[in-house]
Amino acid sequence: MESGTLKRFVPTSAAALGSIRAGLFGFVLVDVLATGFVDLARLPITLMRPTGLMQLFSWSFYEIVLTPRGMLVLKIALVVSLAAASAGFLTSVSTKSAALLFLFYQGLVRSFGHFNHDEMPVVYMLIALAFTPCGDAWSIDSLLHRTRTRLGDVVYGFPILLLRSLLAWSYFSSAVIKMRVTGLEYFNSDNLPTVAILHSLDNLHTTQHRLAFWLPSALEFTAVITFLIVLWELAFPLAIFSKLARRIILPLGIIFHVSTIFFMNISFPYHLAGYLVFVDWPQLVGQLERVPYLSQLGRRLKLSSATR
Repeated sequence: MESGTLKRFVPTSAAALGSIRAGLFGFVLVDVLATGFVDLARLPITLMRPTGLMQLFSWSFYEIVLTPRGMLVLKIALVVSLAAASAGFLTSVSTKSAALLFLFYQGLVRSFGHFNHDEMPVVYMLIALAFTPCGDAWSIDSLLHRTRTRLGDVVYGFPILLLRSLLAWSYFSSAVIKMRVTGLEYFNSDNLPTVAILHSLDNLHTTQHRLAFWLPSALEFTAVITFLIVLWELAFPLAIFSKLARRIILPLGIIFHVSTIFFMNISFPYHLAGYLVFVDWPQLVGQLERVPYLSQLGRRLKLSSATR
């Protein structure tokens, strides 16, 4: 794909890639800070069923990690790496260590049997970012002149295209799996109320909303709603290439994920965080600076800081 063609679909500047790095690693940092890692150490190690690469570690290793001190050390290491990566300090090293530690943490949680696809797109995004020049702008490294000379448009544009594709694939594959497993039965009017009520009766969710119990009284609409959701998931890849599609698909995604909180007590914060890759943040900042009130406010702040 030539540079000119790539520019039609994604931003191709170092600043665009750097802002995405800051946003995604920063979001994970906030989530990790709000998570009680020590609580995981209260679970008996005998409940673990390591999967995939997690089987490479010995049980003696897990006996060290799954202790209050071990989990605290893991959290500190993860917080330091994520903070450095989001700030763009020693970016090449910090992004790789943060992605690796976050992958290990997710594998540790899933080894206790709770599988959740919400975090997976962002896990892949962090790994992809770790091998890109995402510290060439919007970073401490760039301020300290530690980054290389700006590279070509393709070097910055292709990673953004990949990040968008990863999130789009998560939605598209979700719809394909539903159709492959259940076929047209998925659009049965009883399906949505049943799933929503089952989740609402689960006591392991952080919220306990009860709107799901209203759905059986609206069976004439539930099949249509289910069909529209699947159609939206199948159409999500269009958001990669079309601004018009993004203006429709992304707001619908926000509505969908907020709705699942109230109807299913399930939230998808990491999927919503992934929407950051569809925004050209440097361009947005430039547009905001042209807003009369905001531009005047910015000049006043600069003047006040200069007179101190």
